[in-house]
Amino acid sequence: MGDSSPEYDPDYARFAAEVRAELKEYAKDEYIFSSSSSSYDPADQGWSTYVTDANAFFAGRRIKPKAWRVHYDRGLCARLALYCYNLQNGTDYDFRFICQLQEQNRVSSFTKSFITFEAVNPADRSPLFFETCVKHIDDQVTFVPKLWWETHICRVEGSEEADYEWNDEAVNDYYKSELPKWLSDDHQQQCYVVEQSELHDKKNGWLALLTEFAFFTKWNGPLSPAEIEDCRPLITQRVVVETHGEGEKEPSDKLNAANAIFYISFECVEDPTIGHYRAVVRKTMDGKPGHMRLEVTCSKV
Repeated sequence: MGDSSPEYDPDYARFAAEVRAELKEYAKDEYIFSSSSSSYDPADQGWSTYVTDANAFFAGRRIKPKAWRVHYDRGLCARLALYCYNLQNGTDYDFRFICQLQEQNRVSSFTKSFITFEAVNPADRSPLFFETCVKHIDDQVTFVPKLWWETHICRVEGSEEADYEWNDEAVNDYYKSELPKWLSDDHQQQCYVVEQSELHDKKNGWLALLTEFAFFTKWNGPLSPAEIEDCRPLITQRVVVETHGEGEKEPSDKLNAANAIFYISFECVEDPTIGHYRAVVRKTMDGKPGHMRLEVTCSKV
């Protein structure tokens, strides 16, 4: 994964046109949509035509349908689920687009998003559909200091039923206290400073995804999801990983540990959010397939 989103590229545009044609054809075959209008857009009925390149980032703004720009936040949910799947299965699928979205809302509590999305194998561009359920509290409430997301399932479409129940007892108590405000000197020996070469390594592209979650946490409420997305790309400058030392043989093993705390310094160069930021992202897993939790705080410095 790269950390860029080109303004416009002819290749992206062609790719987008192909995907939109596929979606419309699929809609005809399955009788999902019905419209005689020549201007009909599948995005209006719940199909996302967001298109990403092989690096799993949304393509240039000129080919994004307005009807789906508001769902950048749900795109984050799908990408988190795919990151969980790749980490647990040793795969490297790239997110492509959201196909369907259904939600259950609990007033003043949380939302469950049931998302079907397409991913591709970067080796041969072969597609695969995934289903995920992500529980989250990230609605537009101004000045919420911490947001969280919890994936309860991420499976290939049509797979066997999954276990939706999160097992909190399986997570070490070390990761259950309040999120630290920033890295303390006492914990330096438990940390690994991610090399710059690792930050720019495609296989670690999920680090840029964590940065996006941090930025979304900071601006959710004051800005809409579409406005937050328009402030990308973000520049991840430094990442420090802290773990409790659970079975790591080398310091660099902390980067892919199931449970870890990430201290991320990054920059945004787009108005109105231009500036430097610091974020704390805690990732925990209970060992069940498709289960991952993110807790995020972010501040401008």
